[in-house]
Amino acid sequence: MSIEKKIWLEGLVPAVFTPMKENGDINFSQIEPYCEYLINNNITEIYVNGTTGEGKSLTKEERKEVVEHWIKVSKKRLIVIVHVGCINVKESQELARHAQDVGADAVASLPSLFFKPSNIDALVHHCAEIAKSAPTLPFIYYHLPIMTGVELNMEDFSYRAQKEIPNFGGIKFSSKDLPDMIGVVFSGVNVLFGCDEQFVGGLAMGAHGGVGSLYNFMPKIYHKMIALIKQGSLPEAREEQMKGQRLCRVMYKYGNLQGGNVAALKQIMSYTGVEMGPPRSPMRECTKEEKEKFKNELKAIGFFEWL
Repeated sequence: MSIEKKIWLEGLVPAVFTPMKENGDINFSQIEPYCEYLINNNITEIYVNGTTGEGKSLTKEERKEVVEHWIKVSKKRLIVIVHVGCINVKESQELARHAQDVGADAVASLPSLFFKPSNIDALVHHCAEIAKSAPTLPFIYYHLPIMTGVELNMEDFSYRAQKEIPNFGGIKFSSKDLPDMIGVVFSGVNVLFGCDEQFVGGLAMGAHGGVGSLYNFMPKIYHKMIALIKQGSLPEAREEQMKGQRLCRVMYKYGNLQGGNVAALKQIMSYTGVEMGPPRSPMRECTKEEKEKFKNELKAIGFFEWL
């Protein structure tokens, strides 16, 4: 079986949140209004069940249900990339097959997270084992060394993966090592930069687009950055990037208090009018007092003018 869906991703790819109820259950009813909000903000591609989507905090069956809901409500208006990485390869393969069966457009995965690959051979083998379970879909490798501890050279990996993984589709590059990212660009594959706070730098160095959390609630700012880069207006693009930087500095502060940045990002998302609910444990929701302080700090940097 050969690859049927070939995609080349550009622009903004929001890593979508997973809406939760107060009791920690998934709030599936919020996915449809969330979808409409993204489409109304000129979003055409999404990344499901990744770090922002708390994929590692969901059960295997929950992850399948989330994917099914996104595909159902998007009605082919969005390209849906499904993250399938698990602690064991068998479950990753099952999620990859499921994504292919229900109509996803691509699958993505982290490296193995316990018995970690220590060389390119091991990483390519791991990815190939998952990719072959969804042979008609592009496979995207998710490079996130700050969380995985796997920091191999991605240029070398890309050349090898192109030879040994028939449906290899590119790399979500969530590292701040721009020289390594440039090497991946030179290798000729689709590169999606994953560091929202360095987006302009990633684009300037050749990334084709980005997968990130901030594109959920700051799409206008990031769309503007892309337009300015294409126009060659780097100083103006840099000014827009500084807005993302200021937002991140506040967000990191509350993310540290709440046990993870996704918890703070969900709180910010609520200000768009699309309620995401609390994060799942081990992260926690802001207290009432923290919410008030958080909102005031966002006001102080001008965030509510960027929505």
